Amino acid sequence: MAVPFAAPAVRGACLSDATPAAAGKVALVTASMTQTGSWSTNGGAAIVRALFKRTQAGNWRVGFMPADRETALAIVRTQKGSRPLLRHCAVHPAIEIRAEHVLAPVNHSRDLVRAPVSAVLSSQDYQLVQVEAPDVQPSELRSAVRWSLRDILNYPVSEAVVDVFDIPEKARYVESQMIFAVAAHSEAIKRVVNLVKPRARGFDVIDIPELCLRNLTSLLPQDEHGTALLALGEGFAQLVLTCQGSLYLARRIDLTKHQDSISIDGGEESNAQALAIELQRSLNYYESHYDRAPIANVFVASGDARAEQLLEPLRTETGLDVELFDIEEFFEVAPGVEPDTHFPGLCALGAALRANGSTP
Repeated sequence: MAVPFAAPAVRGACLSDATPAAAGKVALVTASMTQTGSWSTNGGAAIVRALFKRTQAGNWRVGFMPADRETALAIVRTQKGSRPLLRHCAVHPAIEIRAEHVLAPVNHSRDLVRAPVSAVLSSQDYQLVQVEAPDVQPSELRSAVRWSLRDILNYPVSEAVVDVFDIPEKARYVESQMIFAVAAHSEAIKRVVNLVKPRARGFDVIDIPELCLRNLTSLLPQDEHGTALLALGEGFAQLVLTCQGSLYLARRIDLTKHQDSISIDGGEESNAQALAIELQRSLNYYESHYDRAPIANVFVASGDARAEQLLEPLRTETGLDVELFDIEEFFEVAPGVEPDTHFPGLCALGAALRANGSTP
């Protein structure tokens, strides 16, 4: 159900609690967050706060991204005033280990057994859209937005888990206030909850890849004035534009439409041309729509040779400062750890950066 998203996303993400109720439905409790938006999955804000109090001392968080073909797991400890400590970041093929078994080391480690766990939805399990903010009370906002999505979703809106996000800044030339909505089928949410909750005592939130990548760019000094991250996956590139920890724009670029030009086996110059065009369109939109200063720094990540091979061609095509996203520059990597930064690994890593103790 995923749809390529090319509109601004969130600042101060407002996401929800999602726990299977006795009737098998997904209950929601809206939560307001500043730089760590995600879906909470415990039984209400009080329980989430209690969990945070128990686990905050260790400052560990686990990021977990399950998928059909592979599962990613990242373990990070954050500490104010120092670089995050990366203890584990790996992508496990499904043919080698089942998703439920990937979490086993968490339960067998004394300092991780109660660590908070963030699960990440796969892109096909949710939809991110821009809608006009309905003129209703805040307590009625999600219900009103749900109704407005009835013609957008390809399944009954009654089966959707819906939440909303504020726009970072009011767009130019737009009279009505716009907000952003994320919708996931309740079955997708329950599938993740049923997979993770029995195996992770600290399971507390469900995240989405765009916010995970935003967490990574917030580590960059360049994010103070705005930066772009282009994360290459299998057949797609996920672009996020951020500034001062806020996600302004997220776009999923389908690379299968440009297989001749974005195949690393071809010439680097032609590889970069199609990506450069899409990147420049997004940067122009960000600059004009929000009246922001131009973004001058672009980071590329892939976990393989593709990112490095695209650097110089993208510089030539865009005239921007294009660099490799090297996590060892922003993380303290534990001895013996070789981080896997393919797309699922990046998402799990970003999920593990969610600040422990942030207001639900």
